[in-house]
Amino acid sequence: MNRKFLKKWSPRLAIVLVAMIIVYAALVANPTNAFSHKVCTSWQMVKNKSFILSHRPLSENIINTAYADNITEQQAEQVPVLMYHYLVPKSLNKEPGNKSVMNVEDFEKGMDYLHQEGYYTPTLQELEQYVNGEITLPKKSVVITFDDGYENNLIYAYPILKKYNFNAAIFVIGSKTQENNEPFDPARKSFLTKAQMEESKDVFEFHSHTYNLHYKGFEKCGSTYAAGLDTKLLKQDMKQMKEFGIDTPYFAYPYGNKSTQMMYYLREEGYRMAFSVRQGFVKPGDNPMKLNRLTVTTGTDLSVLLHPPDESLE
Repeated sequence: MNRKFLKKWSPRLAIVLVAMIIVYAALVANPTNAFSHKVCTSWQMVKNKSFILSHRPLSENIINTAYADNITEQQAEQVPVLMYHYLVPKSLNKEPGNKSVMNVEDFEKGMDYLHQEGYYTPTLQELEQYVNGEITLPKKSVVITFDDGYENNLIYAYPILKKYNFNAAIFVIGSKTQENNEPFDPARKSFLTKAQMEESKDVFEFHSHTYNLHYKGFEKCGSTYAAGLDTKLLKQDMKQMKEFGIDTPYFAYPYGNKSTQMMYYLREEGYRMAFSVRQGFVKPGDNPMKLNRLTVTTGTDLSVLLHPPDESLE
């Protein structure tokens, strides 16, 4: 009886299984609605798990909990990492609604607030040590970062930061860096030169925002993401960035887009800490390849941003 049943139904079950696979593949390849998007997302989870199982494990950061377990009132339980982009005087700001463009006047007001409140600005190395539980940081600590490497960061932010003896990090796009110094024009988008980077190292440290992958070009589940998610491009890009002269263990994801594969290859290449655009604070024991930041733009009140009333960002 069982043999007859199997003989009769096995071909039909096989046909149904093949049909299901074909439908599943079609939904993954062409996610045109909410259901097919969920199917595609589930397939991505399977691919991520398969990738982890098929690649050799990389050594994990050893977290020292001794500091984290004995934090005093004078030490930071969490640290905000501020994220800035483009600076321009208010009178020249033609994109007041653009969150990546900030009035210089607002930036200076924010830095003055941090100075008046007695904030300390750790380097990224200090932040890494803090995340790994190797050191504590003062309660009033804030990390300052800029993305993309605009020349206006040097023209406007540098003298303000230097006045207050603040440190800051800039994640530069290597291919955007200019060869020669030209007269600065605040109305024109321009990027730092290598010479300017070298001259401003007393305030800024420089890290990777990819060499040339800061554009949307990777298709996944019906949406377009940063090209860096294409790991073949990423591997070559990391090599180019080091050849360019930015050989660093710190990285900022373009548009905040990241993946299991991307994080793996970054770590394999020696990157130890990477930043997203996800809103939140950084705490000891956090995954160093998924660190939060806080977006700061025109109109942002740092006193509110750094002390959210509902603790929603903690």
